[in-house]
Amino acid sequence: MTELDRPAPVEAAEAGQTLTAARPTAPGARAPRLLRSPTGSRYVLLVGVLLLAGAFAGQIVHNQFFGTSWAEQQNDCTIEAGRRYPGDALAGGLWQMRCAQPAARRMTAVSLSGSAAVLLVGAGGLWVLPRRALRRAGPLKTAPGEAVAWADQEADDMRLGSRPRIVEAADGWEEPFTAGPPGAPVVVLPSGIDALAPETARAIIRHEFAHVAAGDVRLVWLARSTLVATAVVLAVPVSSFALEMLRKGVDLWDALAQPMWVGYAGRSLLLLAAVFTVSQMVLRSREHEADILSVSGRSRAGLIGMLAGADRTRRIRSSGLGWWKAPDGPRSVLANHPSPARRMEVLRPPHPHLGATWPDAAVTGLLGALALDPVGRLAATALPGTPLAPYVTLAPAILVGVLMAAVWGTQMWQDAMRDPGTFPLSARALAALGVGTALGWLGRFEDIASPPAWNAVAIVPAAVCVAAVLSAVLARAHASAVRPGHHRARSRSLFVVALAVNAALFAGVLRTAQELALYTSLLPHISWAWLTLPGIHSPHSGSDAVVVGLLAVLALGWCLRGASIARTTGTGSAAQAAWRLALPSVVALAAVAGTLAARWAIRHDQARAGFVPTLQYDRMVAAVAGLVCLLALCSVRGRAGLRTALWAAPLTTVLTTGTLWTVRMQSLTPGQAIVHSGYFADPLAQLAVLGGLVVIPLALLPARDPAPAARILVPCLGAFGAAVLTAGLVRTDIIMLHL
Repeated sequence: MTELDRPAPVEAAEAGQTLTAARPTAPGARAPRLLRSPTGSRYVLLVGVLLLAGAFAGQIVHNQFFGTSWAEQQNDCTIEAGRRYPGDALAGGLWQMRCAQPAARRMTAVSLSGSAAVLLVGAGGLWVLPRRALRRAGPLKTAPGEAVAWADQEADDMRLGSRPRIVEAADGWEEPFTAGPPGAPVVVLPSGIDALAPETARAIIRHEFAHVAAGDVRLVWLARSTLVATAVVLAVPVSSFALEMLRKGVDLWDALAQPMWVGYAGRSLLLLAAVFTVSQMVLRSREHEADILSVSGRSRAGLIGMLAGADRTRRIRSSGLGWWKAPDGPRSVLANHPSPARRMEVLRPPHPHLGATWPDAAVTGLLGALALDPVGRLAATALPGTPLAPYVTLAPAILVGVLMAAVWGTQMWQDAMRDPGTFPLSARALAALGVGTALGWLGRFEDIASPPAWNAVAIVPAAVCVAAVLSAVLARAHASAVRPGHHRARSRSLFVVALAVNAALFAGVLRTAQELALYTSLLPHISWAWLTLPGIHSPHSGSDAVVVGLLAVLALGWCLRGASIARTTGTGSAAQAAWRLALPSVVALAAVAGTLAARWAIRHDQARAGFVPTLQYDRMVAAVAGLVCLLALCSVRGRAGLRTALWAAPLTTVLTTGTLWTVRMQSLTPGQAIVHSGYFADPLAQLAVLGGLVVIPLALLPARDPAPAARILVPCLGAFGAAVLTAGLVRTDIIMLHL
């Protein structure tokens, strides 16, 4: 266990005003909407992996049949673009993209046909599997009258739009299930339902009706058919290639031993593993959510008793089995349902709920990294010639960032609302997110026969983890700003706020990480100066500064509201709340003073460098001032300092920039000019890059309250650190890029 996994007393105390859990849901409560529950998010993940697998197979099929003509057209368009626009790389690139668009559209169409094929084969399971299950449970009998009466009452309590038909399975059938079309579901009760205790029988009926209320009856059959559907579609390119080789009389094994097919096999296994993992997660979480919905506002005695009996029976039956066949052995990985013990464990808390887990994080990172290339290819096909053409290179990061925010970021925020005293991102989930992203980058479809770019493998996963940490910090700040009893963990407003914040974070870090990976690959000779390329020299510094500013305003507003709630509810003293806001402000002012003092002390040395380098150093030292504020706050408060540093560090940078701008405007000479928007925006963009380098180590620190002496020492430390770093930055000249 690490510090990220252990609830910190300081964090619990700061969130004390929201530790009161949500009130029990009354009978008749509806199931959560898609993406507001772990099952819904996992279902979207499953569909995303299926679409990617189909697109991958379609891309290989396209290369088999149209690869030569596609390469020829790309080459012809490149030559013609160079002839038409000599020396103008931008115009030539745009023309080349429009010229090759027909071939790109054909590739996209073939790839999307593979995605459609996966969904069609999977949809076939919606027709085959339920009918097979009904035949196996048959011959079906009319349910006992008492069970039908209970079912009618449960349908009224759950406000079901369509009443399921209740039948009893043949003798010997023990497992209840629900099947049938969406408008006419059929609930199959186990044989001898009338012999069970009334509480147990009603618990079984409520559980099955909860599936109907949640709308996941068809979901279970689709999830069970996805692995077969994916394997069938991924086998199509290999089958077509094998037939062609046999027709030509070429040795099949020698042909399949080529690096391209070895890479295809590895990526296919990765996709199959992802499909299996997510489908199992969907099947198990839907059972947990049905349990939770069925006991919402009701007694749990019947369901707990049924699960306890099933657990005892399970243990008795497994006593004579070997370790492989035991229910808790390796074969349990293949089970579609969670064990009775696990279901009882989820139902044990006063207000049971499901949260995001580390497998969710791993698959989210894997899906996000794998989706970057297909989304980029789709954008390059659809956007040229439209008003959105300038966003062709940004579209992959934006769309994938929104996807990661929707399927995982929002779930983390819901966890923070349910348990404000605990940091919502565990170390295991953070590591799984990074590993999943790295595996996805290693398995990119575009590099199937070439070695991966190892600098990108190191940069992109780390950047995604930085976004996750910042999202978790903002989630706790938001949770602390909600009054007890006035929040709903799955409310629409929470979902919208969480989606917007997480989309901005993940999209921003993906774009920055991709640019940084490209710079480190193309410009290794400039040493550490490549850190400034996605910062003060970035063409997107204006949008980055807007995002940093908005997130800082949100963090400040939530901190102020949390302090106000703590005072009114009596969960924190006024002095403590005042110091938690005053200390960051004092540290920010101290860092500004230290930076300006060092800048003034070396003003003559800097003046000899010229006006443009002077402005460049102004923007860089303003970002360094914000970084020092961040480090100083976390040095005294640990992980808890990140919450206030999210607004104090940008404030430090803005104050430093404003002061330096005032000085420069008073000393301008004829011929010198300052681009005001860039002068203020570039330091905030650079702060985002520098801060990302230290966020993950700071998140691993234990949270703690500052000692009384730290209230004096930390501002001094901030001023001294800012002065030293500013002087060192100018004197050593190791991080600047001279243009």
